[in-house]
Amino acid sequence: MNNKGFTLLEVIIAIAIMGISVVMIMQLFSGGLRSGRVSRDYTMAVIHAKEKMEEMLISPAAGAGDFDDNYKWQTEISPYISAEKGDSKLIKISVKVSWDAPGKDRSIELATLKAAPEERIK
Repeated sequence: MNNKGFTLLEVIIAIAIMGISVVMIMQLFSGGLRSGRVSRDYTMAVIHAKEKMEEMLISPAAGAGDFDDNYKWQTEISPYISAEKGDSKLIKISVKVSWDAPGKDRSIELATLKAAPEERIK
């Protein structure tokens, strides 16, 4: 007897392998979407931080606030003390941008040095 076709056991095994494969592909796809969202969030935070840093370089002032798209900012200004000299005519400007992400709060911080006006050095 020469039967052509698949047995029930072969069909069940093929469906199980195909089901596992589909689940793994869906997990990879959702992981890629999650990574894309995290990357987008960090990119927007860097853009906002650069924007705020440009404002701070023009007129330095400490403060806090938020952007229209759920990002918050905080700026700090402090005298920069060099390790080699004890005295400096520089100020350190820090800009921190934070946002709420699923699972935890995220933030980035940019910092730069600027020559300080004489009235600010003290």
